[in-house]
Amino acid sequence: MLRSLLPITLLALAACKGDDPGPAATDPAPSTSRVQRALPKPGEVWGRDLATALALDEHELCHELGTADCIREAHRVTLGGVEAERLGIDDPLENALVSAPIAIDRVAISACGERFDRDKAGSPVLFGPVLDTDTPASRQLVSEQLVRSVLARHPTRSDLDALEGLHATLEPVSSDLVRDWAVGACVVVATSTEALFY
Repeated sequence: MLRSLLPITLLALAACKGDDPGPAATDPAPSTSRVQRALPKPGEVWGRDLATALALDEHELCHELGTADCIREAHRVTLGGVEAERLGIDDPLENALVSAPIAIDRVAISACGERFDRDKAGSPVLFGPVLDTDTPASRQLVSEQLVRSVLARHPTRSDLDALEGLHATLEPVSSDLVRDWAVGACVVVATSTEALFY
């Protein structure tokens, strides 16, 4: 079995070999999904993906009132989970609750804020370039890393332009522009349709 896979593995490695092309200068042609309907990720799956992307423990993402885990307790049903023990909800709800976007934003803001505060206090994992100096080049580096970490793909030019545009929008109203942009850019990527759906 292993012997028969060896040529395929070598071909795959050869195809992957080469320099990282970096962000695309122009957006690629839109691709069409093989499935007719995108499926929302259950809250625990999205939370696990977000925790991995931000190098946090799953239980560090968000706590309501400092104690209740947002994903596993406070917003469990809202985020597509079940709660058979206390509420008798054995199957996920067919339609998302009106409060689902609020819960998603709550988790993302908390998680992105936690990552920024940790980066500022210690060895930066994600936001180091803008903590050193807030320039378009450093923001682009952070934007590229956010898209790669959260969405597991190379950023497109429109991704980078949108995140840079957020900086210009926040500049006249922010009292802490570096933090507001970094956390805001992280939330934008973490709550995108691409991050929330399969």
